Amino acid sequence: MLPAVFAVFLALAPQSSERMDYVLSQLVSNGFSRQEAEAFFQDPRLKLYPTRIVQPRKIDWDKIIARLVSPASVKRGKDFLLQHHDPLLAAEEKFGVPKEVIAALLGLESNFGKNTGSYTTFNIFYTSLMRREEEKRWKWAGDNLASLAAYCRNINSDCFEIQGSYGGALGPAQFLPQSVENFGYDGNGDSLVNPFDIHDAIFSAANFLVKHGWHEGHAKALGRYYGSSRDYPRAVLAYAEAIQQ
Repeated sequence: MLPAVFAVFLALAPQSSERMDYVLSQLVSNGFSRQEAEAFFQDPRLKLYPTRIVQPRKIDWDKIIARLVSPASVKRGKDFLLQHHDPLLAAEEKFGVPKEVIAALLGLESNFGKNTGSYTTFNIFYTSLMRREEEKRWKWAGDNLASLAAYCRNINSDCFEIQGSYGGALGPAQFLPQSVENFGYDGNGDSLVNPFDIHDAIFSAANFLVKHGWHEGHAKALGRYYGSSRDYPRAVLAYAEAIQQ
């Protein structure tokens, strides 16, 4: 039996029962009891965001690139390279991804960790789970929601306290919870992958690129990071070249 909090949604959208069964089964497969899984959706902080919040944004990549290669932005990038030289160099040596590319990626994704998002990540994925029409997309949301819950359990944290972007991405490298689970890397040696830790973000970004074919094709790997095979790689590589020392 589904928690009472879903009654209104089930009345509005009969398919919600199928979706909740799916995400609850994913949580159980991640080691939660049925009671623990249902407790997430009985929390009074659970809510749906307006649809406009979770919709993809249109991006003018030429403007983005012009801003990235501006003098002020290049200075920030070079400052980041100096400040985090050791972990960036260590990641470069381990994965073979230039430190300038890793820095440029973090700069583009989150302004080097300064803009990581202020949305409740659990509710972002819950909104997509309930409101996405395509089965592939709502299952994607359910899978990420289950990975997020597993991450919160691993770090002994309240899932409703975790904040990220409007798309559910976390930390300086803007990793989705499933990416944290599958491609996250412990960069500081504390035996924990924390997407909000800058060392882990640096190593995780490099690991993701390598796992997605960096050594076979830079643009392809960068395209997999964001989902745009042309403009996103163009922006990262332009910024990397601008900040190269």
